[in-house]
Amino acid sequence: MHLQDIATDVARQTAPWKAGQSWWIIGIEGIVALVIGVYIVADPFRASEVIRFLIAVVLLVDSAGLIVDGFRVRGLPTSPWETLRGGVGVTVAGLTLLSAWSYAIGDTAARQLLAIGLLAYGILGIVSLIFTLRATGFKAAAIIADLLTIVLGFLLLTARPGDTGGTQLLGVVAIVGGLALLVYSWILRGDSARGVSAVAPE
Repeated sequence: MHLQDIATDVARQTAPWKAGQSWWIIGIEGIVALVIGVYIVADPFRASEVIRFLIAVVLLVDSAGLIVDGFRVRGLPTSPWETLRGGVGVTVAGLTLLSAWSYAIGDTAARQLLAIGLLAYGILGIVSLIFTLRATGFKAAAIIADLLTIVLGFLLLTARPGDTGGTQLLGVVAIVGGLALLVYSWILRGDSARGVSAVAPE
């Protein structure tokens, strides 16, 4: 790979509009995860179905963005992985959302479908980070997000209908993940501020 391609890929992955890299986007994701987690713990009975469709919507939007990125610059090492993950995410999220208007997919089937999709989405994310490590570098926020996705998928897959204990555990995971993202965003903010100070003209 040419040095220019590597530099372009790193710049694109760390751009402010790239989810999971800019400190303020990570902070927003952390706040959202924290709010969702508190809501789940506070009201697990109502939260179950609402959270499932909310997860599907977030997955759909994020996956669509990956597909766009993957096709926009096809020569980058992350492009095939982004397109693959995006395809999996869009398919699973779309079917989950359509289950609300379809009698062919029950609530349990929709939950398990979303769970398997989240597992695949998270695992593909980890694998892509491993295979593109030299080109893009170590990305802690992306690893945290992918691990949370895998845990979320596992909890959804093993949850039982009407089991509020499993739902509350999901809320606790969301709270912990949200706090982790907020702490990491604060660290990145400090690093960014120090970087700007270092290059500022005297």
